[in-house]
Amino acid sequence: KVARLASAQHPERQRQAGGGVKKSANLVSRLLVCLLYLRQHWTMQALAETIGASEATVWNYIHEMLPYVRQALPASLLEQWQQECSSIERVELEQRLAELPEGPMLVDSWEQPIPRPSNEDEQAEYYSGKQKEHTRKNQVITLPKGIDLVDVVIGEKGPRSDSKLFEQTQAELPEALSFIGDKAYVGRRNTTTPDKKPPKGELTQAQKDFNCSLSQQRVYVEHVIRVIKIFRVAKEEFRLRAQMYEVVIGCVCGLVRLRVQYG
Repeated sequence: KVARLASAQHPERQRQAGGGVKKSANLVSRLLVCLLYLRQHWTMQALAETIGASEATVWNYIHEMLPYVRQALPASLLEQWQQECSSIERVELEQRLAELPEGPMLVDSWEQPIPRPSNEDEQAEYYSGKQKEHTRKNQVITLPKGIDLVDVVIGEKGPRSDSKLFEQTQAELPEALSFIGDKAYVGRRNTTTPDKKPPKGELTQAQKDFNCSLSQQRVYVEHVIRVIKIFRVAKEEFRLRAQMYEVVIGCVCGLVRLRVQYG
């Protein structure tokens, strides 16, 4: 599919297809370079030495193929449905969500380090006191047992609270949906969270059993995030331009969906 998308681009070209400087690698090889970068997050120099090309060539391969991967592999079910029909009405969205496997959806998020912004205002906006560095935050909602990604929010400012980010997401989803989250989501609509230990008190055995049961269900979304972070470009400090962040993390989520669905 990526190859078909790449071949169908640029209908307005002034040269004949195949004109201009010949690329030293075919389409599949260029795609593999892009996937290798997403998986290993090597520097351009290391990639160039590995494949025997210049750093500029590697940079061009990656930036050429990323948009095609992003388009071919939707990052979530909601994005996939939006691609299938230009606009999806709320009633149809509710019908499609109702057809999904029964049970509460799972929600969690992770923060990723980014270089310190040069702008002082942005430095303050992206500095995460929890992580002690500048970060971007990504939120994932999965089906029960993590069998697919329902929705992904990419590139929010790191200090933004999980609760506020999820509240914004819930406003765009049907009210009947139920969720399971960790203690960061206490108070959110239709969201089950672990019981907190009372001040100067202890949890009852029933509360401990409830928390244990909830943890066994919630662990699947944590597994999905772990798989996302196997792609080191989604875990380590992000080195590409900030404008590429959504494309890159979207590609990783699309690849993870492919892995989850087809094993």
